[in-house]
Amino acid sequence: MISMLTGTIVHHGIGFLILRVAGVGYRLTLPESIAHGLSGEITLYTHHVTRDDGPELFGFTTMAGLELCAKLCDVNGVGPKIAQKIVYGGRSIEEVIEKVTKGDVEFLSGIPGVGKKTAQKIILELQGKLVDGPGPRVDEEAMNALMGLGYTKLQAESALSDLGEVGGTEEKIRAALKTLGR
Repeated sequence: MISMLTGTIVHHGIGFLILRVAGVGYRLTLPESIAHGLSGEITLYTHHVTRDDGPELFGFTTMAGLELCAKLCDVNGVGPKIAQKIVYGGRSIEEVIEKVTKGDVEFLSGIPGVGKKTAQKIILELQGKLVDGPGPRVDEEAMNALMGLGYTKLQAESALSDLGEVGGTEEKIRAALKTLGR
């Protein structure tokens, strides 16, 4: 599997570029807006896909972009083309991660090729998996009670994590309901 290439750009095509590495030209799929901004000698991180019609390399300018692509490709129904569009769809990878973490369906579905159902599936499967380290600790019983009342997991977690150290489970539920009712 090819994971990284360092070489000289010899051609910009529509949606791809050719990178010469030790005399061999590699075709890397990249959005035009990114590909045309690159020139000279560069290093690109690659997501290597093998299909019936041959291998394809998807290029990323950072390792963080490649890692986000891999996580997106783990979501059923999201292939490397859509994953790459999502990675480059925000102003930064941090923004994309923040939008997924916050459950921003509108942001994701605003990226060409990403429908509302796909955006919801991405959020459902990746929420909490894109941020390193433990998330905020919340009372599971209180969270389940709020979800039983019709709130989403994201709404329940958000309301409970904003409370800090409040008494028991019942007090947490009451306080979270006040927050959610605003």
